Amino acid sequence: MDLTRPFFSGIAGTGMSALAQYLAFQGAQVSGSDRSLDRGGEEDKRNYFAGIGIRLAPQDGSGLDGCSCLIVSTAIEAQNPEVQRAGALKLPVIHRSDLLAELARRRKTIAISGTSGKSTVTGMAYHVLDAGGWDPSLITGANLASLLDQGLLGNAKAGKGEWLLIEADESDGSLIKYAPELGVILNVEKDHKEVAELIPLFVRFRDQTARRVILNGDDAHCAALARSGDLLFHAGSVADGAAQSIGWGDWGTDFLLAGVAFHLNVPGRHNLANAMAAIAIGREVGVSLEACARGLAAYRGVERRHVHIGDAHGITVVDDFAHNPAKVKACLETIKARGTAAQRRVLAIFHPHGFAPMKLMGEDLVQSMADALDGTDRIYMPEIYYAGGTADKTISSADLIAAANAAKRETGFGRFYATKQEVIAAVAAEARPGDWVVSMGARDPALGEFAKRLFAAVRDRA
Repeated sequence: MDLTRPFFSGIAGTGMSALAQYLAFQGAQVSGSDRSLDRGGEEDKRNYFAGIGIRLAPQDGSGLDGCSCLIVSTAIEAQNPEVQRAGALKLPVIHRSDLLAELARRRKTIAISGTSGKSTVTGMAYHVLDAGGWDPSLITGANLASLLDQGLLGNAKAGKGEWLLIEADESDGSLIKYAPELGVILNVEKDHKEVAELIPLFVRFRDQTARRVILNGDDAHCAALARSGDLLFHAGSVADGAAQSIGWGDWGTDFLLAGVAFHLNVPGRHNLANAMAAIAIGREVGVSLEACARGLAAYRGVERRHVHIGDAHGITVVDDFAHNPAKVKACLETIKARGTAAQRRVLAIFHPHGFAPMKLMGEDLVQSMADALDGTDRIYMPEIYYAGGTADKTISSADLIAAANAAKRETGFGRFYATKQEVIAAVAAEARPGDWVVSMGARDPALGEFAKRLFAAVRDRA
């Protein structure tokens, strides 16, 4: 696979941009295109790519001359002019996941898999290994705040050490392409696929891991995958012992482990479990507990993972990537269950994405909301986000809201509005001092901006 002069079709996407940067950092002559850039969007990414030496071209096939291969994602159709041009030039067309698998083969790789928590644990583990002196490399699916502060895009880093940390995605089945030195399975939950479809993928991933697999002992499906020699972690413990003196805060968590003090800059029981996974990874490669603590203290989260947008009139606004039942429940329980804050009222906005995913897990989503929230809390939904393509649109957010009200047995619990702007207006009018307002969802690239507009509406209301 000649990666000296790769061309990325759809380079602005999260997965593609990470791979493009990683190769550019290693000295490859990287170029690429993206429809959003052709439309004049994402000017910050355009400037960033130019700053690290990535050449950009229109997505019309003209940029492939002199390139060694074309990298595509599933979103790039066979009719795309660059795919057609690559065929005419007899250039290899390589799927994004195959490129990542090739890069993983070239390094000692730690592949983090699971339905939920991959980006967080990958980021935490990166900091743990970095604090341990390993100078690791990173290819991940979300932007780390600490790397953004270094002037990077945030989802890739090429270190000089031997270890590479990656996310292994089950949603498209690509995790079976990886044969890492060390594998991690965080959980096995219904999201893009039913659990019965996922289990064989995780079994194959497990069996292809060279050294051992680290698994979540609190997840029944994970625990069932463990073999002799594999390593289990739990929400409050690893091989070094159990977390003691746990202090839960709105924006962080403190605990002691084997006499070493730890501070996390992220809240919630699920993030304590994520930290235990990162500690288990670090200990497996020889990082001391003290260095694990320094690394986790340096981790400051990733974009749209329980981000504090602001406070106004006694109202707190949060943005969160939560988009499947487990993630939504974890987000809401984190807000509700912090000491005396258990009585705080939550106004939760959920942005459904994709008609097929909502048919698959819509009922489970609304049940997770009903389980996590009280009758005084509220759920708001705009219509399902549609990214294009063929879809069976015989489900609506209105159906999900009806199911939420039925699950809670309260007609005012859930509220449907056709547009995002109507949701903003309704929530800004409803919120009162002491409330926490959280916007949850994925896939829609406008959700980060939505949270900012939501906060502005709350702040500027009459």
